[in-house]
Amino acid sequence: MNLKQMEKKRNIIQVYAIIVNVVAVITFIIAATSFISAIIDRSDPLYGGYTQIDLSSFDKYKMDVLKSTTKDAAYIPTDEAISNMYDAAKTDKINKVMHDTFRTMVVSGVVIGIAVILFGFHWWIARKYERIEVA
Repeated sequence: MNLKQMEKKRNIIQVYAIIVNVVAVITFIIAATSFISAIIDRSDPLYGGYTQIDLSSFDKYKMDVLKSTTKDAAYIPTDEAISNMYDAAKTDKINKVMHDTFRTMVVSGVVIGIAVILFGFHWWIARKYERIEVA
């Protein structure tokens, strides 16, 4: 292999390593954002995630339930029934957010780990080929 070919190969390897490092950094930032969002949602699961039902208080929930019943409805739930529905909806919401945040944290953590490993390895490759002097 002549000097020009070796130089070209070295440049290609360095460009490849730099591109992989840039992609790893972008991936790390995106995964870290998801991870941090999951931690915040997990700290207050009642307000985390997305839902159409307002579970911030029993009174708001009760008003939503009563608004959803029509005037001609044969059954209007009692306060005790609405309270049981609220507790069930609240528990379901908390369980769902806890599950979703755990899944997001695990997936984001794995992606962050892979990005760090790829970055480290390709940084090492770029530095190795930068130090090689073509004689």
